[in-house]
Amino acid sequence: MPVHTARPGFFRRVLRHAWIDLVPLVRGEDADPLSHREAQLWSLILASRHVPHRLRRLSAEQGWGYAVTVQEWYADRAVQEIDLYFEENRPELARVALADLRPVGGLEPTLFGLALLILFYWAYSRTYPGLGLYPDLWVRLGSADGGAILSGQWWRLCTALTLHADGPHVAGNAAIGGVFIWLAARRLGSGAAWLLTVVSGILGNLFNTLVLGIHHDAIGFSTATFGAAGLLAGIAPFGVGGGLHGLGNGPWFQRFLRFVRTALIPFGAGLGLLAMLGVGDGEGNIDLGAHLFGFLSGLGLGALVGLAATRFGLPSKETDFRLYLAALGLPCAAWGWAWLA
Repeated sequence: MPVHTARPGFFRRVLRHAWIDLVPLVRGEDADPLSHREAQLWSLILASRHVPHRLRRLSAEQGWGYAVTVQEWYADRAVQEIDLYFEENRPELARVALADLRPVGGLEPTLFGLALLILFYWAYSRTYPGLGLYPDLWVRLGSADGGAILSGQWWRLCTALTLHADGPHVAGNAAIGGVFIWLAARRLGSGAAWLLTVVSGILGNLFNTLVLGIHHDAIGFSTATFGAAGLLAGIAPFGVGGGLHGLGNGPWFQRFLRFVRTALIPFGAGLGLLAMLGVGDGEGNIDLGAHLFGFLSGLGLGALVGLAATRFGLPSKETDFRLYLAALGLPCAAWGWAWLA
C-alpha cells in the first residue's frame, strides 16, 4: 500500500533536510530495527533505483540494529521500491514431491546370501568318500552344460550359478556381486533384488546356451553378478520407492528422450564393467557370453520392475521377505531336482 506523507513546503525542503526512517513505513510502527544484512539489502535496493538514502547504525538507547533513512520527498518512492522487490522475489510455496531416498533394503540379507554361497562352495569342494560325494560329481551334475540343458536338464541353469572353480573365483563373485545386489536392495528391497538377480542369472545361462549350443559349459555366479549390474541400470530411470515416474511429464517424445538420457549413465557403467571384467585373458577362463546375456537379462527385468514399481509401489516387508526366501529356495530346489532326476 502506498505511504502518503505530508508534502513539506518549498523552504523547508530546501533549508531543512528531514530524514525519515523507512522501517516504520514498511513494517509498521512497532517493527524492530534492521539487522546489518537486512540494512545492506535495503540499501542495495534503493541504490539500484537511484533513490538517495542513508544507512545509520543505532545506539543502545535506540535498540541497536540499523536504520535506512530517506528524505521526506523520497519516502513514497522508497517504500514502493522495497515492497516491489520483496513481492517480485517472494519464494514459491508450491508443494514439491520429492523422491524417498531412504534405503528400502538393508545390508544384512545380502551378507547372509553371500555367506551361504561361500559356505556351499566350502562344503561341496570337500571329499566325502563315505557318502560318495566328490567335487567333480557336483560339477558334472550342476554345470551349465549346453548339451545337457538342451536335452531337458533345466536345473543346470540355476545350479551352475552356485558352482565355482576355486576360492578366488567365489570370493571375487561374492565381493563384486555383493556390491551390486546391495545397491539394488537399497532401491527395491532385499527380497526383490535377490530374486531378480537369480532370475537374471538363470536367463543369462539360458540365452547363452541357446546361442553357443551343445558344446558350451560354464559355472559361476558371475552371470548373476552382471544381472545385478543390469538390474541397477534398468531401474535407474525410475524413482522407485518415491512414487515418481521416470518418464516425467510432457509430450511422449520428450518423455522418451528423458528416459533414454537417464538410463545411459548406468547402462554405460555396466558396459564398462563388462569390458573390464568380462573379456578375460583369451584362454577361455571367462564366459563373455554369459556375462553379456546376464547383463541384458537384468537390464530388461530392471526396466519392467521399475515401471511396475512406479505405478503400483514396492512390495510390503512381508512380501519382500517371501521373495527373499524364494530367491534362496530356487537354488535349493534346483539341486533337489538335480539329485532326484
